[in-house]
Amino acid sequence: MAKANPSKKTSTTKRARAANKRGNRALSDARILRAAVSEVERGGLERLSMRTLAARMNTGAMSIYHYFSSKDELLDAMVEWVAAKIDLGSEELHWRAAVSTIALSAHRTLMAHGWVIGIWSKRKLGPARLAFMESILAALRRGGFSVELACDAYHAITVHVEGYTHHAVGFPLEAGDFPTAAADFLASVTEPDSIPFFVEHVQHHVDHPGSGTGQFELMLGMILDGFEARLSSQESA
Repeated sequence: MAKANPSKKTSTTKRARAANKRGNRALSDARILRAAVSEVERGGLERLSMRTLAARMNTGAMSIYHYFSSKDELLDAMVEWVAAKIDLGSEELHWRAAVSTIALSAHRTLMAHGWVIGIWSKRKLGPARLAFMESILAALRRGGFSVELACDAYHAITVHVEGYTHHAVGFPLEAGDFPTAAADFLASVTEPDSIPFFVEHVQHHVDHPGSGTGQFELMLGMILDGFEARLSSQESA
């Protein structure tokens, strides 16, 4: 009886494992991403490592490296995972409605995953983030914006999304704590005449507790008002 060739069997096994890995890659990538996001939302970005992630998934670090060659690659994928959740609007919408939909969805999505705003602009551009950026420019160009005006508006809109979100994520007070903190601040000011307008500003928030809500939408509207006026000037020129 002919003996089995061990090397042939090993080679066949390796090919089978490789084929199985390729077939399950999307599912495995998705599982790792979900676990990585969960880890970061539980303990922050600084605690994420391939080793701690592997331990969380009851596997070895090398198993993670089969799918993501480095932590940088994993972080890129995590940013893409968040970006893919943004509503990119519809081509049928008026430019202003489309941009408002995209910007508001981006803000809410980034707020829901607050850890991402600190690395949003630092990671490698992938298809989902590029689609987000393209969607804003496309809405503006479809709306009649010139290339120059669309560039100006795009930067104003994206800076508002990122800047406001960064401020909101890092703000040290919860909304419900602000009135008390503001009143405490006013009581602590020993020379109110040296900062009269800031005192006035804080007092306004104390007197009108709901005045800080909807600020993202309000400021976005002001930005779009300005560019709508510039668009009208462009069309009448």
